[in-house]
Amino acid sequence: MSKFNSYLLTVLLSLATAFICIQSFGPVQIKKIEAASSATVNAVQQGMIGNDKTDNTPILQKIVKNSGSKVPLTINIPKGTYLFTNAQMEAVKLRSDLTFNFENGATFKVSGGNHIIFVYPSTKKGYSGGIKNIKWNNATFKGGDVSAREQSYFVQSVHHATAVNFNNATFYNCQPREGHLLDLTGSHDIYITNSTFEGFNPSSGAEYKEAIQVDYSNEQAMAYNISGDQYDNLPSYDVHVTNSKFLPITNSNGGIKFYAPNPIGEHAIYTNPYAGMIHDVYFKGNYVQDTVPLKENQGSNLQFLSVSNLYIENNTFENNSAKSSDNYFRLYNTQSNAVMNNLNIKNNKFINVNPKKRYIYVPKIGNTGAIKKVSITGNTIRSSKTSIPFVQSNFGTTGMTIKNNLFSTSSAAQVKTSKKKKQTNKYEKYYSVKSSTTARFKKNAKKHYTLYTHIKGHKNWKYASKKLKNSKTKKVYVDKRAKASSGKWYRIRFDSKSSSQRYWIRTGALTLK
Repeated sequence: MSKFNSYLLTVLLSLATAFICIQSFGPVQIKKIEAASSATVNAVQQGMIGNDKTDNTPILQKIVKNSGSKVPLTINIPKGTYLFTNAQMEAVKLRSDLTFNFENGATFKVSGGNHIIFVYPSTKKGYSGGIKNIKWNNATFKGGDVSAREQSYFVQSVHHATAVNFNNATFYNCQPREGHLLDLTGSHDIYITNSTFEGFNPSSGAEYKEAIQVDYSNEQAMAYNISGDQYDNLPSYDVHVTNSKFLPITNSNGGIKFYAPNPIGEHAIYTNPYAGMIHDVYFKGNYVQDTVPLKENQGSNLQFLSVSNLYIENNTFENNSAKSSDNYFRLYNTQSNAVMNNLNIKNNKFINVNPKKRYIYVPKIGNTGAIKKVSITGNTIRSSKTSIPFVQSNFGTTGMTIKNNLFSTSSAAQVKTSKKKKQTNKYEKYYSVKSSTTARFKKNAKKHYTLYTHIKGHKNWKYASKKLKNSKTKKVYVDKRAKASSGKWYRIRFDSKSSSQRYWIRTGALTLK
């Protein structure tokens, strides 16, 4: 045999050996993930395609599954639109120690009436029965309304899970019509921070459903039942929602297409057996605008049934266009063997909310346990309807701390006095902007541009009283843009807090970062 033929045979044998190894043991890089103490992978390099066409559901499931269960895994999601469908599977089963990092411009999308459930499985009973350490960083989930009766949606079914974080996440028009976006069942240490929830298109009779449901480990409570899950009626606790926004989706003329979702709550309890009540829920520093008007008697946009250690503090609740519900809050007890304790509603702003019956209702239903240590203090109510009761209870309020809650008839927006103006724009189109978007003023922009309460040419637009030339601020926060007969516009805030006053300004004044 010649030297060349011998060399060729050696090469062919090497290739055959490599092929056999790959067929027997899987891709080499998966073996590396198993061997390492932690791993980071690129979703596109692992097979996902961000072209808004390819079904990424089975691909993502394969990435999670092939990485094993013992190695902490970070999945980086490059810029692109990653379509998900339920054609092959409707649920992606997650595992412990999983981090998703989304680049700016990376979006998980469902459309055409499809739906996807991210499942947090629990193979054992107890708080340690589920998975832990799941992080969604900068994630965007986008759904869509297919028709008046059909919705494309995502759901996070979080069962017995621990240490779940949503940081700077966006949920746009992707809540199920008869369900929740985040369904927390028997889970704890849940953190939702700097996130945005936009739009809710509910079925008739399901308007009360919350974006974030704080619930129990019970088969009937689950958003999705996966084979092998174990249930024990344990309540969720240590749930933190901070500096987040719950907003409506507007149509092309600036009106409401879909109201904002009801932000958080719980409306059922499971007693066979009774394993405790929901507790330690923190809803702080959030902005809620134009939630769904609830038609049923005693409808409430935020309600908790049998809860303790509840902290609703430093939030802004505002209605610009939405009609009112009977109540804005309802905290009520139906359990004879349970005492609700330490309920705090403090330092919030209510702007033009104007509920039909009262702002806060604290009733006991039937022969139930006590409701103790209720503190409702330091809240500000801005409304022209000062006759609406702020707090009511069907067992009296003498044991509650209710003080320093101030009514004001002043307008939330500081504007110059001017006559009402007719709509002069022949067209107006509004677009959402990613919640983390910031901008800087161009050179001399403060001398040549002004602030508006709404885009010029919109009905009753006005110049804002805030003088731009007097502002020393260099950076602003952009949360919406518009195109109209009167030009192109950004809606801005001078503070990172979502509850800060908003203004409109022409796009020529700013450079987006």
